[in-house]
Amino acid sequence: MLHQRLLGSAEALQKIIDIIPSPVFVKDAGHRWVLMNGAMEDALGQPRSALLGKSDYDAFPPDEAAAFQSTDDLVFARGETVESEERLTNAQGEHRQVVIRKTPLRLGPGPGLGALFIVGTIHDVTIYREAAARSHFHSRHDMLTGLPNRTLFQERLREAVSHSNRELDNIAVLLIDLDGFKAVNDAYGHEAGDELLRVIAARLTEAVRASDTVARLGGDEFGILLRGGLNLQDAARRVAAEICEVVAVPVQLRQSQTRVSASVGITHFSNPGTGPEELLRQADIAMYSVKRGGRHGHQAYEPGLEIIANRQLHADLRHALERHQLHVVYQPQWNPPDGELTGYEALLRWEHPLYGPVPPAVFIPIAEQSGLIGIFGEFVLRAACTTAMQWPPGVRTTVNVSPLQLVENKLLAEVCAALTASGLPAGRLELEITESKPAVDSEGALITLHQLKKLGVRIALDDFGTGTASLDMMHRFSFDRMKIDSRFVAGLPEDTRGHAIVGSLISLAHKLGAQVTAEGVERMEQAFSLMELGCDEMQGYLFGHPDAQTSVL
Repeated sequence: MLHQRLLGSAEALQKIIDIIPSPVFVKDAGHRWVLMNGAMEDALGQPRSALLGKSDYDAFPPDEAAAFQSTDDLVFARGETVESEERLTNAQGEHRQVVIRKTPLRLGPGPGLGALFIVGTIHDVTIYREAAARSHFHSRHDMLTGLPNRTLFQERLREAVSHSNRELDNIAVLLIDLDGFKAVNDAYGHEAGDELLRVIAARLTEAVRASDTVARLGGDEFGILLRGGLNLQDAARRVAAEICEVVAVPVQLRQSQTRVSASVGITHFSNPGTGPEELLRQADIAMYSVKRGGRHGHQAYEPGLEIIANRQLHADLRHALERHQLHVVYQPQWNPPDGELTGYEALLRWEHPLYGPVPPAVFIPIAEQSGLIGIFGEFVLRAACTTAMQWPPGVRTTVNVSPLQLVENKLLAEVCAALTASGLPAGRLELEITESKPAVDSEGALITLHQLKKLGVRIALDDFGTGTASLDMMHRFSFDRMKIDSRFVAGLPEDTRGHAIVGSLISLAHKLGAQVTAEGVERMEQAFSLMELGCDEMQGYLFGHPDAQTSVL
């Protein structure tokens, strides 16, 4: 419950809810709408000017309106958030299944003294409910092959691990990737590729017992779960060997014979503390070992493969840029009090040809260890500056700078080159650095920061308050912006200690002449609390996902 001293004027609240893409409304104790955003207008099919001051009974059939107002009463009676799933008739007369989340909000001069309102959000879940209603089978099976899909495979694996933890039952996991499938698909077309997948699926099913699970996990990747029986490790190897044989048998496609092979990774449940995700990871590493060794074979997981896999990632990352596997996405940053989009943070992503998306937390340390971070940093810098020229003049771009880039002598020249090549004014570029001891101790780094500021580039301190170097860095350099880490934001507003910490950080930053951006904002309650504390900007899933926007505006 948001009993706060002051959460801002109706105008400020209107600007916050206008940013949010889902329908949002604010009601008073009389069940009347007093605020709503554009998405709510679209859902109701009327302008807010015609709806404010009205109630649910003015917009919905009586049975729906009664249901909506009954949850209002629960919020007011309990003083806590209430979530319910309801049927809503939209402006087109369509019946939609929606999840409505209502939170009490008190506006006034002090705790417990203001008027009590309700803030509500509406999320349309019709498509999910319809999919579930059509067929539970479809949601857990691959429509092309009829096999269980990744979802059902993971469910059965979790159940098997749980059973094994209780009764020391034995299980094995096999991951299978088809070697050469892309070449077949390119040569014969997608219909032929689909037929090949159906043939392989049937062969895999015949190679195991009826009690085992064969699943198509996606693309040309399959998984097998073996359960129970003595000497399962030997049995898993025999099954893997048979799979390699049956997959390699030629297949007749469009009056021609073609063939693919299989790379199979194997792992066994041997430690009661091993979870399903770890088993899949181990099998994946073993499968990758087969591919690295020439494909068409099987390999059981061994701890030593971890080191080899890590080395391989190092090697693959060296070629990722030239092979166009790296790309930049952008996450929006907003100023809720003014309702303005102020910028986008540029974020680097790696799409590995075998593993798919590799998390930044995995490949950024590798890039730093291997000396690639400077090359990648320059790539992101140039891409961000060029893309930012497509945005309105007041919108900036924020680029992360590694501490290793900061202590080198090339950063200033790279920034100047990127600004010149793109034509972006220096004031629309913000460099975000993470506090680190090398950066604090390096006079060269400090000189570079001052030169960049003199150029007009803005400098931000990331993860403000999370490390020991912050105070020293703030004492030696005047930052334009401090970014509060999401771990402090996550518990707001209920976390009183977090509330006090965030308030103190914002106050300190403002006294030092810096603006503040809060990261990881996912709920409106967090946004309201941060707004009350005087936070200048916010970013997070509430306002937009970075991966959803590789090009902007």
